[in-house]
Amino acid sequence: MSNEVELKFLVTGDVFPHLERVLNSLKINERQDQQLENIYFDTPEQSLRGLDSGLRIRTCNGRHEQTIKMAGQAVGGLHQRPEYTFPSTTPWPDLRAFPSDIWPMGTDVSQIQQSLTTLFRTDFHRRTWTVALAEGSLIEVAYDIGFIDANGQQEAINEVELEIISGSVAPLFQLAKLLVTSSGWQLGCASKAQRGYRLAGLSAEPDVRRMGFVPVIPGQTAKEGLITALQFALRHWQFHEQLYMQQSSLGALLQLRSAASLIQHTRTLYAHVYAALTPVDWEDDLQWLVEQLAWLDEALVLQRMQFEYRQMLKGAPCQHELTSEIERHEKLLPTIEQTQQLLLSVRYCQTLLKLSAWMALHKEEDPGSPCLVQPIHALAVTSLENSWQELLSLSKLGDALDHASYQRLREMLRHNLQVGVCFAALFDSERQQGFRLPWLNMLGRLSDLEHIEWIFAAATCMACPHQNELNHWLQQELKPRLIELDQIRQRGIGMQPYWEISDIS
Repeated sequence: MSNEVELKFLVTGDVFPHLERVLNSLKINERQDQQLENIYFDTPEQSLRGLDSGLRIRTCNGRHEQTIKMAGQAVGGLHQRPEYTFPSTTPWPDLRAFPSDIWPMGTDVSQIQQSLTTLFRTDFHRRTWTVALAEGSLIEVAYDIGFIDANGQQEAINEVELEIISGSVAPLFQLAKLLVTSSGWQLGCASKAQRGYRLAGLSAEPDVRRMGFVPVIPGQTAKEGLITALQFALRHWQFHEQLYMQQSSLGALLQLRSAASLIQHTRTLYAHVYAALTPVDWEDDLQWLVEQLAWLDEALVLQRMQFEYRQMLKGAPCQHELTSEIERHEKLLPTIEQTQQLLLSVRYCQTLLKLSAWMALHKEEDPGSPCLVQPIHALAVTSLENSWQELLSLSKLGDALDHASYQRLREMLRHNLQVGVCFAALFDSERQQGFRLPWLNMLGRLSDLEHIEWIFAAATCMACPHQNELNHWLQQELKPRLIELDQIRQRGIGMQPYWEISDIS
């Protein structure tokens, strides 16, 4: 058995000249050119996939080898999976060649063998360089160009993989940093096999996913909770990055930004834990990315005015001028091509690389710090209570709040709910859902005010002959919404916080 540890990149265009240029400045022990033909197998019921395993036969120069990759993990672009590879005399796998102890108890290996069928194939040309780095590290750089073939459909392969042959993980990221100096590099979160399953119709087509809660569990320490949150956020981020590159939906970008914001949020919630670990080097880059995506707020408002609020806007004064202003602002938004260029930029890829490297390489700079071993439940209760008291300080100002107060409350509420995203999984689901519901309701209603606020701001720029009528109409639209918000707020204030109840899930 070997433990495969590698970084994967999807690339655009031919990066061979760039690889040659960078790698020729280093010590290269070996170069190879190969044509690789790969067939992937499973049962019709996907028994192997159900075990988080992948099986393939690889053929090169008439020789076959069979490989099974077992359950592993991927964080950022770093993939780690145990794998077993043995020669094969035929292009059909024989599961008896693998050690019997790799299978979970009760697995009927002979039944799986009898039911094996071909699923899809990948064929690609591979150029490899074995690079010798400091401290005896050997890294294989592989550049693959070819295609995945499934159900008569093809999907291009254009990838660079950096795999550790010997040595530690740190040189892997050092080499990656040297290579990612031109645009068009994207950290890959999906393997060729995962892409093949999707192309073969054996995986559901990806769609926008709501973030949900960070899967922290009782018994974790604060440090373990932090790592869980970062892994969760990175997976959510990269899933929606890949989705946007395929479908270019506003929802995918919003979820990507939410994941980046969640990572930023951990800097406050886990401040004492971070202080005891290796200093981060990605904070400025993360802030840069969030600022680059700040236009999403207006884009969402404009989209909702085109669809959700279309009927309501028909009754607005200055409708023609308002429609023209909406169209003008839509034209000022970044295009899909410009946004994809951002996601393929050097700084963007380097930001994800820094996050991945920190996740893989961070150390306890102050191993004696009690913050590292603090029970996560204690941190959760403190964080939730502090956030709740902050929210109450504004929520309880009066029976009725004006529009400006609700605007301030909106940002505070987003912060409060984000704390819940980090810790709510620790508590009884029915209680925390019941407590969060009115506040989620309120945030939704506050979002419903954003189009009115946008029109208020836009009205100052519009040459509208009925300006006074428009302002009056906006005020009339605002009043019932503020009354409804007051009612929701009072319900929320009256509920018992779920973290004050002693038992945890």
